[in-house]
Amino acid sequence: MKRAREFAPIIVCAALASAAGHATPAQTKAPLGLWVWSAETETTSLNVAVEQAGGDWRGTIDGKPASVTFRGRTVTLEAPGEQRFVGQLAGDGSTIRGLWTQASSALGYSEMITPTILSASDGNQWGARVALQPRPFRVFLDVFESEDGNTVAVVRNPERNEIMRATRFQVEANGERSWVLVAGSGDRQIRRSLKETDEGLQLDHSWFDKPLTLSRANARTNVGYFPREVTTEPVRYTPPAQLDDGWEVATAEDAGFETAAFDTLVNELSTADPRSHRPRLIHALLVAHKGRLVFEEYFHGYDRETTHDTRSLGKVFAPVLVGALQQRGIDIDADVRPIADVLAAAGEEIDDPRKADITLGHLMSFSSGLDCDVNDPDSAGSEDRMWEQQQEDDFWLYTARLSQLHEPGERYAYCSGSINLVGASVRAAGGKPIVALFDELIAGPLGFGQYHWNVAPNGAAYLGGGTYMRPRDILKIGAMFAADGIWNGEQIIDPAWVEESTTAVIDITPETTGMTPEDFGNSYFGGAVAYEWRVDEVRTGDRTYESYEATGNGGQILLVVPDLDLVVLFMGGNYRQGGIWGRWRNEIVGGHIVPAMRERP
Repeated sequence: MKRAREFAPIIVCAALASAAGHATPAQTKAPLGLWVWSAETETTSLNVAVEQAGGDWRGTIDGKPASVTFRGRTVTLEAPGEQRFVGQLAGDGSTIRGLWTQASSALGYSEMITPTILSASDGNQWGARVALQPRPFRVFLDVFESEDGNTVAVVRNPERNEIMRATRFQVEANGERSWVLVAGSGDRQIRRSLKETDEGLQLDHSWFDKPLTLSRANARTNVGYFPREVTTEPVRYTPPAQLDDGWEVATAEDAGFETAAFDTLVNELSTADPRSHRPRLIHALLVAHKGRLVFEEYFHGYDRETTHDTRSLGKVFAPVLVGALQQRGIDIDADVRPIADVLAAAGEEIDDPRKADITLGHLMSFSSGLDCDVNDPDSAGSEDRMWEQQQEDDFWLYTARLSQLHEPGERYAYCSGSINLVGASVRAAGGKPIVALFDELIAGPLGFGQYHWNVAPNGAAYLGGGTYMRPRDILKIGAMFAADGIWNGEQIIDPAWVEESTTAVIDITPETTGMTPEDFGNSYFGGAVAYEWRVDEVRTGDRTYESYEATGNGGQILLVVPDLDLVVLFMGGNYRQGGIWGRWRNEIVGGHIVPAMRERP
C-alpha cells in the first residue's frame, strides 16, 4: 500500500522543463477535452447499533449482525474491513462514548480514528450514524492545443496532487490512437503512455499498476477540476452563514473591510485557470477579524462540511494540548524531558546522555538534535523511513531510540517524529488517550463538528499531522490564540502559554540547518520557529506585520496577525509545491485581505 506521506511543509518542487523538440499538431492530435477517472466511492457513513439482552450483547452495522463484547464497562464492536468501535458505557447508561477506527486504504489514506457517541434509545439499546472519513481519488486529464499549436496535457488530482512528478506534458504521437505524455528532459524526463480505446482514454499513471481508463468529463464529473462552475458573470463575495457552531459572523462592511476588495478576491480565485503552469489550487479560504467570521469561500468542490486533510498544520495540536492541560492546572511545560520515561517504559536506558536534556520545547521547535530530518532521505527519523519500517510500531519509542547528532537546541531540522513524541508527555500528564483529551479540552469547548485523527501503527493518535477537520473548526484555533486563549468568553489555553508558544525559539537559516544556501532555498522559507508555530511577517505595500502560522503540505495555512486581530485559514491542494502555496501569505493576505481593511495600525 502506498501511504499519503507528509513532507516538510515548505519543500519547493523543481519545475520540469518542456520536452525538447516539437512535433507537428497532426502528429500529436490526441482527443481534446477534459477527461476524468474516479475510484469507486467508499462508504462514508454507517448505522451502528448495540443492545443488551439479558447477559448477552448484540450489534448491527447497517442492519447486518456484528460481533460485540462487553468487559467491565468497555464495549467493543468488530466491523467488516478491519474497522471497530471501542467505547465506555456511561454510569447512567445514557451513552457509550468511544472511538471508531477506520482501516487504511490502498489509495494512500491512513488508518483514522473518529470520536463517536452511541446514544441510548429504547430499553438497553444504543446507536448512532457514524460519519467516516471520505476517501475520494480522482484523476483529471485536460488535453488542449497551446498557443504555439502543440497538443498539451495537464494532469490534476485534487485529493493528493499525485501528478506523476509533473503537471504539464507535451503530447507526442506513438502510433495509431496512441500517444506519449512527455515532461522534462535528459535524466529527469518523464514519459507516460496514453491510448484511445472504445471505453475511453487509457492513461499509464505512476500510482497504479494498471492503466486508468478515463471518460469524458461532464457537468457532474468535472467538479473539482475547476475552482467554481464556469460562468460569464462576475463572482461576488457572500457573507458567511450564521450557524450554531460558536462563530459570530459579520459582513465585510460591518467588520471594516471593503466589500469590493472581497469581490475582487473571490472572483480571482473562482476563475483561476487550472491549465496554469503554477495554479493556485485553493480549496478553502476563511478570514476572522476581532473574533468574528467575515469571509468563508470554498472551491474545487469543497464546502464547509467537508473535513479537509490538515497535513502538518495538525502538528499545532501538540502545543495546543500542552496549553490546554496547563489551563486545567496540570503540571506540564516546555521543560519536561520525555525520552528517559519513554525508554524506561520499554525497559531500556538512554544510550546518549544528551538525550536526557531534550525537552518538549526542543521537540516542538524541531531542535532536538536527533537524527530526524525530513530533508535528508538517509535520516533514520524521517517520516518516510518511520512509516515504512516494520520493526517498531510505537513511534514514540522509535523516535526516542534515534541517534543523537547534535546538542539539543543547536540545530533546526524539520521532523514529524519529534513533535509526535510530545504526545507521550501529553498522554502521561493528562491520564487519557490524546484524542480523548483533545475532545474534552479543545473540540468540546470550541464546538467542533466531526473530525478524524491519523493514528500510528500501534493505534496511538499521531501528532505529526494528518487530521481531517472542518475549516470553520480549524479557524477557531487561530481565533482562540488571537484572543489570548479565550473562545466565546471561556479561557481554553493559558494566556502565558499563548505568548510563550508563539515566541520565536530558533531562526531557520542555512547556519542553523547546516545546509548550503542553495539546498536551504529549496527546502525552507526562512523565518523562525516557536513551538511548532512558524514566526514571520506579512508584507503589504511598504508595511510589514508580525505573524505566526501553522502550515502543512499542499497549502494548509493557519495564520495569525496579532496587531490586526486577524486570522486567515487556507486549505489547499498544491501538495509538494511549496513554491506556489508559500507565496499565499504575502500574495493573498498581504496583497488582498490586509489592504481591504479600512483601518489598520
